[in-house]
Amino acid sequence: MERVLSGIVLVPAVVAAVYFSPPWIFFLLVAAVVAIGSREYFSMISKMGVGGYPVLGLALSLLLALCYQLDGRYVLEWTALALLPIFAAWFLGKKDLRDAVPQIAYTLLGVFYVGGLLGIFLPIRNMEEGRFLIFFLCVVIWMGDTAAYYAGRSFGKTPLAPSVSPKKTVEGAAAGVVGNLLGGTAAHLWFLGHVPLIHCLIVAAICGIIGQFGDLAESVLKRSAGVKDSGSLIPGHGGILDRMDSLMFAGPAFYFYLRWIV
Repeated sequence: MERVLSGIVLVPAVVAAVYFSPPWIFFLLVAAVVAIGSREYFSMISKMGVGGYPVLGLALSLLLALCYQLDGRYVLEWTALALLPIFAAWFLGKKDLRDAVPQIAYTLLGVFYVGGLLGIFLPIRNMEEGRFLIFFLCVVIWMGDTAAYYAGRSFGKTPLAPSVSPKKTVEGAAAGVVGNLLGGTAAHLWFLGHVPLIHCLIVAAICGIIGQFGDLAESVLKRSAGVKDSGSLIPGHGGILDRMDSLMFAGPAFYFYLRWIV
């Protein structure tokens, strides 16, 4: 019931934010999500015994998102310089040499995982009809997640990845892909009719499958940290990363499909 009630509140809020926000307001909203996600990430890795550099990680994540907002300008410069402040922070801190690689590596992982993956929604939103493209991706992923969740609970028997996420099943994953295809069809009929149905179905399947890997990737982080959820911001769902994990992996696949094929 908590999941349902949270969805009733969240879905209209997301629709309003995506549809009505001017580009820079939408950027600020994405930046806020990146900030919350970065905090959740560094909280999890601290439970692994790796402190990392949360302030630098957040700053680099926000700068990367800003590069995305500026149509990809300065991404190369960002990439060339991103490692320098993290290494400098370790060097000036004079900590144990054995901690250097884990701290630097986990900080960079967090930047790319949170800022890099969440930030991709900015160039999608800035595309022609970008609002409806984001709605399409959300419908596809949310319908797939819902189908996988309830099908897995109802008749799932075969573990999908027992060492990573014991409750996920092959039956649930298959139902999730069916849900993705139904979501792609519904979005095509509802508001994306000018895009051929075949493209909607292909990209729905691709994003749905890759989105499931995003779910498993976050499960790896949570199990490594020994936590059930990345946070407690959303009742019934956990944290921002718990709610966005599938979208975070599906977003880049969707973006490249739009750029290279559609």
